[in-house]
Amino acid sequence: MPLIRIEVCDFKSYRGHQTIGPFRNFTSVIGPNGAGKSNLMDAISFVLGVKSAQLRSSQLKDLVYRGRKLGKNGVDGASEDGQEDEGEDEDDGADGEGTAKKAWVLAVYEDESKKQWNFQRTISTTGASEYKLNNKTVTYNAYSVALTSHNILIKARNFLVFQGDVEAVASQSPQALSRLIEQISGSLELKAEYEKCKEEMEKATERATENFGKRRGIAGEIKTYKEQKGEAEKFEALVQERDELILHRILYKLFHIEESIEQNAHEIKARNKTLAGLREEQRVHDKALEEARKEQAQARSNTMQKEKKVKKAEKAVDAKKPDLVAIDAQIKHSSRKLKNATEMGEQVTSNQTRQKEKLSALKKDLASVKKDADAAQEAQRKASKHNLSLSDESLQEYRKLKASASILAVDERQSLETLTREEKTASRSLAQLKEKHQDLDQKRAKLSEDARVQSERKAEVCFELLFASVGAGR
Repeated sequence: MPLIRIEVCDFKSYRGHQTIGPFRNFTSVIGPNGAGKSNLMDAISFVLGVKSAQLRSSQLKDLVYRGRKLGKNGVDGASEDGQEDEGEDEDDGADGEGTAKKAWVLAVYEDESKKQWNFQRTISTTGASEYKLNNKTVTYNAYSVALTSHNILIKARNFLVFQGDVEAVASQSPQALSRLIEQISGSLELKAEYEKCKEEMEKATERATENFGKRRGIAGEIKTYKEQKGEAEKFEALVQERDELILHRILYKLFHIEESIEQNAHEIKARNKTLAGLREEQRVHDKALEEARKEQAQARSNTMQKEKKVKKAEKAVDAKKPDLVAIDAQIKHSSRKLKNATEMGEQVTSNQTRQKEKLSALKKDLASVKKDADAAQEAQRKASKHNLSLSDESLQEYRKLKASASILAVDERQSLETLTREEKTASRSLAQLKEKHQDLDQKRAKLSEDARVQSERKAEVCFELLFASVGAGR
């Protein structure tokens, strides 16, 4: 079945609707790397139902055309050096303007009767596939059966030879190669039937062997049967002789029976004379029987009338049943309403009790709060009465003394630090002037005097600080 043409729409590198063909008996597709030559093989494989793993893509949605950003050289999706793997550049470009939502491939075939078949497969960006046969949506199984009817085996892939397939086939083991040939030829599908036929052949062989043994046994039995036949013929002669004797005996009995029949005939004639009286008696009994039957019919009629009345009464009862059911439903509804009302009343009573308890607790809390408020007002009143609060003048004096104490404390600390440094300097000078006896005595006396003065000054400062702190406390 020749391939007439291929139509693609947004499939891999083919943007929009493109028609490839018509194909001849020998058609060659040529072009530079990255031109999309292998994508034509992928399109044919795709429309014939090959899985995505064999189409150089992990997912079917990768087969949908995706727009690409322009490169620096102004070519859509091309690299600067122009070197790309064949068929891969159209799949790995970044999404851009023109990205399609779905893609489809249509293969037009012509069978031996010149009838064209349209095989179409559609894939969306969500990964869903749709199959059409002659523009009619069908299931994958129906699609596969239609291809198989034209000797296109999807599992065997006997319609395309990809790069590396020849080397892969040549490197296979004899067992794998034999399996491949069986798969391509379609005989692998008959393996189960072959095994079944083989099993039947073995069973037939066993049966033939068994029948041969039976034949030998039958030959022996035939010989036995021939011997038995002679004995049977002798037996039949004896049986015939016996039958003749029996016949003579029966004829003798018949003769005597005929004689008894004549005697019985005479007796019957005598009995027929008494039969007339018996028949008259029978007519009387038949008349009584007819009257009894009439009475039975009348009783049956009365019974049927009674039964009709009973059925009429039953119908009347059945007619009243819906009303009875409705009344029962109303009774049940009223009972449920009464039960709900009772439960609601109990719930309201319970809620009322809880609300009363809560109100009592709130009243107790309110009384306690009022008591505390009255106590606070009484304490404030007593404090105002005894003048325990500070006046504005006292507060101002307190703040002034506190500020003065803070300032004096800072000055005294600075003076103390200065005196400490001077004392250290004097000690060092005293150590250096020990060699000079005269100057040492004079300076020693002076330093002693200075130390005394400073000590007095220090005592005064400490006293002032103590006084300031006491005044601040007041």
